[in-house]
Amino acid sequence: MPLSFFEWTHLAALATMLLAAMWQDAAMRRIPNTLVLWGSLTALGLSVSPHGIGLGSAIAGGMVGFFGFGVLYLLRTVGAGDVKLAGATGLFMGHPDMLWVNLLILLAGGVLSITWALLTSQLGSVLQNLKTGLAQIWLNRQHGHLATPNAMPVGHTRMPYAVAIGAGTEIGRASCRERVSSPV
Repeated sequence: MPLSFFEWTHLAALATMLLAAMWQDAAMRRIPNTLVLWGSLTALGLSVSPHGIGLGSAIAGGMVGFFGFGVLYLLRTVGAGDVKLAGATGLFMGHPDMLWVNLLILLAGGVLSITWALLTSQLGSVLQNLKTGLAQIWLNRQHGHLATPNAMPVGHTRMPYAVAIGAGTEIGRASCRERVSSPV
Protein backbone atom coordinates (compact mmCIF):
# COMPACT_ATOMS: atom_id res chain seq x y z
CA MET A 1 0.00 0.00 0.00
CA PRO A 2 1.52 3.37 -1.01
CA LEU A 3 2.27 6.00 1.60
CA SER A 4 -0.14 8.89 2.02
CA PHE A 5 1.02 12.50 1.95
CA PHE A 6 0.83 12.60 5.76
CA GLU A 7 2.91 9.43 6.07
CA TRP A 8 5.53 10.90 3.72
CA THR A 9 5.63 14.08 5.79
CA HIS A 10 5.98 12.06 9.01
CA LEU A 11 8.73 9.91 7.50
CA ALA A 12 10.58 12.92 6.08
CA ALA A 13 10.58 14.72 9.44
CA LEU A 14 11.76 11.62 11.33
CA ALA A 15 14.43 10.83 8.74
CA THR A 16 15.67 14.44 8.70
CA MET A 17 16.07 14.48 12.47
CA LEU A 18 17.81 11.09 12.58
CA LEU A 19 20.14 11.75 9.63
CA ALA A 20 21.17 15.13 11.04
CA ALA A 21 21.76 13.56 14.46
CA MET A 22 23.80 10.71 12.97
CA TRP A 23 25.94 13.16 11.04
CA GLN A 24 26.51 15.43 14.05
CA ASP A 25 27.25 12.50 16.34
CA ALA A 26 29.69 10.90 13.89
CA ALA A 27 31.47 14.21 13.17
CA MET A 28 31.54 15.85 16.61
CA ARG A 29 30.27 13.20 19.06
CA ARG A 30 27.47 15.57 20.05
CA ILE A 31 23.77 15.78 19.23
CA PRO A 32 22.58 19.39 19.34
CA ASN A 33 19.71 20.16 21.71
CA THR A 34 18.12 22.40 19.06
CA LEU A 35 17.90 19.44 16.68
CA VAL A 36 16.21 17.26 19.30
CA LEU A 37 13.87 20.12 20.28
CA TRP A 38 12.92 20.67 16.62
CA GLY A 39 12.25 16.96 16.17
CA SER A 40 10.23 16.75 19.39
CA LEU A 41 8.03 19.72 18.54
CA THR A 42 7.50 18.44 15.00
CA ALA A 43 6.54 14.98 16.29
CA LEU A 44 4.08 16.46 18.78
CA GLY A 45 2.55 18.65 16.06
CA LEU A 46 2.16 15.69 13.73
CA SER A 47 0.69 13.54 16.51
CA VAL A 48 -2.25 15.90 17.09
CA SER A 49 -3.11 16.24 13.39
CA PRO A 50 -6.19 14.38 12.11
CA HIS A 51 -4.07 11.48 10.77
CA GLY A 52 -1.62 11.50 13.68
CA ILE A 53 -0.98 8.83 16.28
CA GLY A 54 -2.51 10.93 19.06
CA LEU A 55 -0.90 13.00 21.77
CA GLY A 56 -1.17 10.25 24.40
CA SER A 57 0.54 7.67 22.20
CA ALA A 58 3.29 10.14 21.25
CA ILE A 59 4.00 11.12 24.85
CA ALA A 60 3.98 7.48 25.99
CA GLY A 61 6.38 6.58 23.16
CA GLY A 62 8.63 9.49 24.09
CA MET A 63 8.70 8.31 27.69
CA VAL A 64 9.57 4.75 26.62
CA GLY A 65 12.48 6.04 24.55
CA PHE A 66 13.68 8.58 27.11
CA PHE A 67 13.45 6.44 30.22
CA GLY A 68 14.62 3.27 28.45
CA PHE A 69 17.84 4.98 27.42
CA GLY A 70 17.97 7.03 30.62
CA VAL A 71 18.88 3.83 32.45
CA LEU A 72 21.74 3.30 30.02
CA TYR A 73 22.86 6.88 30.61
CA LEU A 74 22.99 6.25 34.37
CA LEU A 75 25.21 3.25 33.64
CA ARG A 76 27.38 5.54 31.46
CA THR A 77 26.91 3.44 28.33
CA VAL A 78 25.27 6.20 26.24
CA GLY A 79 25.42 9.98 26.32
CA ALA A 80 22.70 12.43 27.29
CA GLY A 81 22.19 13.40 23.64
CA ASP A 82 21.42 9.78 22.80
CA VAL A 83 18.80 9.69 25.56
CA LYS A 84 17.13 12.85 24.27
CA LEU A 85 17.26 11.57 20.68
CA ALA A 86 15.63 8.28 21.73
CA GLY A 87 12.91 10.29 23.49
CA ALA A 88 12.28 12.42 20.41
CA THR A 89 12.20 9.28 18.27
CA GLY A 90 9.62 7.84 20.64
CA LEU A 91 7.45 10.92 20.09
CA PHE A 92 7.42 10.07 16.38
CA MET A 93 6.91 6.32 16.82
CA GLY A 94 4.40 6.34 19.66
CA HIS A 95 3.45 3.62 22.07
CA PRO A 96 3.55 0.56 21.81
CA ASP A 97 5.76 0.67 18.69
CA MET A 98 8.60 2.34 20.61
CA LEU A 99 8.97 -0.72 22.85
CA TRP A 100 9.89 -2.78 19.79
CA VAL A 101 12.04 0.03 18.37
CA ASN A 102 14.00 0.30 21.66
CA LEU A 103 14.86 -3.40 21.42
CA LEU A 104 15.95 -3.00 17.80
CA ILE A 105 18.06 0.05 18.70
CA LEU A 106 19.82 -1.97 21.38
CA LEU A 107 20.47 -4.81 18.92
CA ALA A 108 21.77 -2.36 16.31
CA GLY A 109 23.96 -0.82 19.01
CA GLY A 110 25.44 -4.21 19.83
CA VAL A 111 26.28 -4.91 16.20
CA LEU A 112 27.65 -1.39 15.77
CA SER A 113 29.77 -1.62 18.91
CA ILE A 114 31.41 -4.86 17.77
CA THR A 115 32.01 -3.37 14.33
CA TRP A 116 33.35 -0.16 15.90
CA ALA A 117 35.69 -2.13 18.18
CA LEU A 118 37.02 -4.11 15.22
CA LEU A 119 37.53 -0.99 13.09
CA THR A 120 39.33 0.88 15.87
CA SER A 121 41.37 -2.19 16.95
CA GLN A 122 39.89 -2.07 20.45
CA LEU A 123 38.02 -5.37 20.60
CA GLY A 124 40.26 -6.68 23.40
CA SER A 125 39.69 -3.65 25.63
CA VAL A 126 35.96 -3.64 24.87
CA LEU A 127 35.65 -7.29 25.89
CA GLN A 128 37.73 -6.63 29.04
CA ASN A 129 35.48 -3.67 29.94
CA LEU A 130 32.42 -5.84 29.39
CA LYS A 131 33.83 -8.59 31.59
CA THR A 132 34.78 -6.11 34.34
CA GLY A 133 31.41 -4.36 34.21
CA LEU A 134 29.40 -7.57 34.34
CA ALA A 135 31.55 -8.91 37.19
CA GLN A 136 31.05 -5.66 39.12
CA ILE A 137 27.28 -5.83 38.68
CA TRP A 138 27.21 -9.51 39.70
CA LEU A 139 29.36 -8.90 42.80
CA ASN A 140 27.33 -5.89 43.87
CA ARG A 141 24.05 -7.79 43.46
CA GLN A 142 25.42 -10.65 45.54
CA HIS A 143 26.16 -8.20 48.36
CA GLY A 144 22.77 -6.46 48.17
CA HIS A 145 23.50 -3.17 46.41
CA LEU A 146 23.66 -2.03 42.81
CA ALA A 147 26.76 -1.03 40.90
CA THR A 148 27.53 2.66 41.06
CA PRO A 149 27.98 4.44 37.74
CA ASN A 150 31.59 5.26 38.68
CA ALA A 151 32.37 1.55 39.04
CA MET A 152 31.40 0.83 35.43
CA PRO A 153 34.27 0.87 32.93
CA VAL A 154 34.21 3.46 30.17
CA GLY A 155 36.02 3.10 26.86
CA HIS A 156 38.56 5.58 25.57
CA THR A 157 36.83 6.12 22.24
CA ARG A 158 33.15 7.02 22.02
CA MET A 159 30.98 5.33 19.43
CA PRO A 160 28.38 7.51 17.64
CA TYR A 161 25.30 5.79 19.09
CA ALA A 162 22.96 7.97 17.02
CA VAL A 163 23.81 5.64 14.12
CA ALA A 164 22.36 2.72 16.10
CA ILE A 165 19.30 4.81 16.99
CA GLY A 166 18.77 5.62 13.32
CA ALA A 167 19.29 2.04 12.14
CA GLY A 168 17.11 0.48 14.83
CA THR A 169 14.38 3.04 14.24
CA GLU A 170 14.30 2.42 10.50
CA ILE A 171 14.12 -1.34 10.96
CA GLY A 172 11.39 -0.90 13.56
CA ARG A 173 9.46 1.62 11.50
CA ALA A 174 9.49 -0.67 8.47
CA SER A 175 8.44 -3.72 10.48
CA CYS A 176 5.67 -1.83 12.32
CA ARG A 177 4.32 -0.50 9.01
CA GLU A 178 4.45 -3.99 7.47
CA ARG A 179 2.60 -5.45 10.48
CA VAL A 180 -0.16 -2.82 10.18
CA SER A 181 -0.60 -3.12 6.39
CA SER A 182 -0.55 -6.93 6.12
CA PRO A 183 -3.97 -8.62 6.05
CA VAL A 184 -4.94 -10.80 9.00
